[in-house]
Amino acid sequence: MRELETGQDGWDERAVLRPVVAALEAAGFYAYLILDKEARWMVASDSELGRVDVRLGQDGYELTVWDVSPGLFLEEEDERRRVAQERLARVTLPALARGYLAANQEVWWDEELHGVGALLRLELPFAAQPQLGEIARQRLDELNDLIAFVETKLSE
Repeated sequence: MRELETGQDGWDERAVLRPVVAALEAAGFYAYLILDKEARWMVASDSELGRVDVRLGQDGYELTVWDVSPGLFLEEEDERRRVAQERLARVTLPALARGYLAANQEVWWDEELHGVGALLRLELPFAAQPQLGEIARQRLDELNDLIAFVETKLSE
């Protein structure tokens, strides 16, 4: 159990991340500690605006906001046309990413939800911990603008 509590640098990751939970909750988010796929402790929050993940980075926090906008082409009544539009979106997204996205942004096609997924990643110093809630809210707004932009490009 101790190896789950202590990170590769010997830190008690949960203890370092608990103030992040408090900072996000103070900003109105529901936040909780959880292990990620790599058995690293992280703070996660799911909201109507999107998802927020905070992990320990090299010199501070790694803040990731991400979400999927479901059903971009679900209103299309002709199933073959909808499948073709989705296939075109999958093929077009890498070019859109190369042409329009910053290095800290990613987009993908989510097969399960039939829509555009996107994420923004940001490195923050430990001193930014009290402002994490506000920073996350700003980045979620940016994320939703990015998703809307990509959906507009895919629908042209």
